[in-house]
Amino acid sequence: MSAQKLEWDAYDEPPKHNSPDWYWAVSIIALSIVVTAVVLNNVLFAVLIVLSTVVLFLRTLQKPQLIHYELTNRGLWINRSFQPFTAFESFFVEESKPKLLLKPKGLITPLSVVPLASVDPQTVREFLQELLPEEETHEPLSKQIMEYLGF
Repeated sequence: MSAQKLEWDAYDEPPKHNSPDWYWAVSIIALSIVVTAVVLNNVLFAVLIVLSTVVLFLRTLQKPQLIHYELTNRGLWINRSFQPFTAFESFFVEESKPKLLLKPKGLITPLSVVPLASVDPQTVREFLQELLPEEETHEPLSKQIMEYLGF
């Protein structure tokens, strides 16, 4: 193995700048659902929609966090959290939008998506080929739709 570890820093998600139209669209949709819920005498659902919309708007104000990633022979460090390779079934390096996808062994455990901002995807692939099998994997369609909608 050529390297003992790979280290890089990347944001947990790409910075998003929602336009005022996005906020208007979400507000109109939420207001429509609230009015429908009140008309149907479902006040609790209306309150839930209002709270969810407020939380969504507050979430858009948060800045992405810079996270330190470290690949070693034993596993992946994400800041101070360690995930051993024994917990993963396979990996895939997506090069179009550089990211590492780690498929877990558990059925209900979500796919681990690691952005490869400042590290060469080919270097990551060569490093991991000796440790895990490579299997073509893609992000779930639901995540792709949410990213497209700006969430």
